[in-house]
Amino acid sequence: MIGIANGIISAAISGLFLTMAKIAFNEVSVIFFSFIVMSATNLFFLVYLLAKGKGAEIIQGGKRYPELYLVGLFAANLTVMQNWGLKLSSPVNAGILMRGDLFFSLLISYILRKEKLRPAEWLGMAAMLVGISKVLQISISNIHFGSLGDVLLLGSALLLAVNAEIIKHRLYIVDNIMVAYFNSGVCALFFLAWALVTKDVWSIPRASISTWLLVLGCIWIQVIAYPTYYRSLRDLPTWLARVLCLVTPIVAILSSAWWLNEKITPSQIWGMLLVAAGIVLMGWVQQKNSKEREKLKKDVLKN
Repeated sequence: MIGIANGIISAAISGLFLTMAKIAFNEVSVIFFSFIVMSATNLFFLVYLLAKGKGAEIIQGGKRYPELYLVGLFAANLTVMQNWGLKLSSPVNAGILMRGDLFFSLLISYILRKEKLRPAEWLGMAAMLVGISKVLQISISNIHFGSLGDVLLLGSALLLAVNAEIIKHRLYIVDNIMVAYFNSGVCALFFLAWALVTKDVWSIPRASISTWLLVLGCIWIQVIAYPTYYRSLRDLPTWLARVLCLVTPIVAILSSAWWLNEKITPSQIWGMLLVAAGIVLMGWVQQKNSKEREKLKKDVLKN
C-alpha cells in the first residue's frame, strides 16, 4: 500500500503542477518555464546529495550507469513530443493516445516477464479507464487517427513506458534522488539548448511576483514528484504505477475549477468516483498479493 500511496501523491501533485504551469504560461514561455523549473530542481538534488556526502557517488553513478543519461534524454524528448503532438492533434486523440503508456507497460511486462493480470486487476483498470474518459469528456465518435500529432503522442507514450521500465529494472539499486538528479539535469540541459536556439534565454520575462511564486511552487512540486514516483515504480508493477497516473488529470481539473473557475459536470464527477473505485480495488488486490507472497516465504523457510 505504501507504493500505491507514493504513486497517488506523485500523480496528484503533478495534476496541481499542470494547473499552476497553465497559469504561469500567461506571462512566461513554455521553454523558459521548463528550463527554470528543471534547472532549479536539479540544483536542489545536487545540494542534497552533496550535503549527504555523495559527491563521489554522483561521478561514479554517471560512469557505471549510462542508463541515467538515457532516462533523462527520454524524459526530455517525450515532453517535446507530447507538447508538439498536442499542438498538431485533437484534444480527444491526445486524451486517448497519451494513455497508450498503460498498454505499452502491460505489453513490455508480458514480453519480458510474462506478467499477467488477475480478473480483479483488469476490472479495476477498466473502471479507471472508463472513469478517466468521462473526466476528460472523451467521445468515441469524435476520434480520428492519421496525423503526425497522433504519431508523436503514441511515441511519447512508448518512451514513457520504456523509461519507467528502465528505472524499475535497470536502476533499482541506484538511489531515487540520484536518478532524479540525472533526469532533471539532462532535461535542464536539453531545454537550455532549446532556449539558446530560440533566444528565449536572453530575454528574462518581466513576470509578476505572483507568477514567480507559481514557478517556485512548481519547482517544489517537481522535487517531491520525482522521488515519490520512483518509489512507486520500485514497489509496484510498472503498469500499476502508470495506471495511478490517471489521478493527474483529475486533480488538474479540480484545481482548475478552484483557481480558473472552470465548471465540473456531473459526468466528470461520476468518472472521478469510478477512478477512485478502481484504485481501491487494485489496492486491495496488491495487498492480497503481498500477504500471499509473505505467506509463501514463511512456508519456504519452514521447509
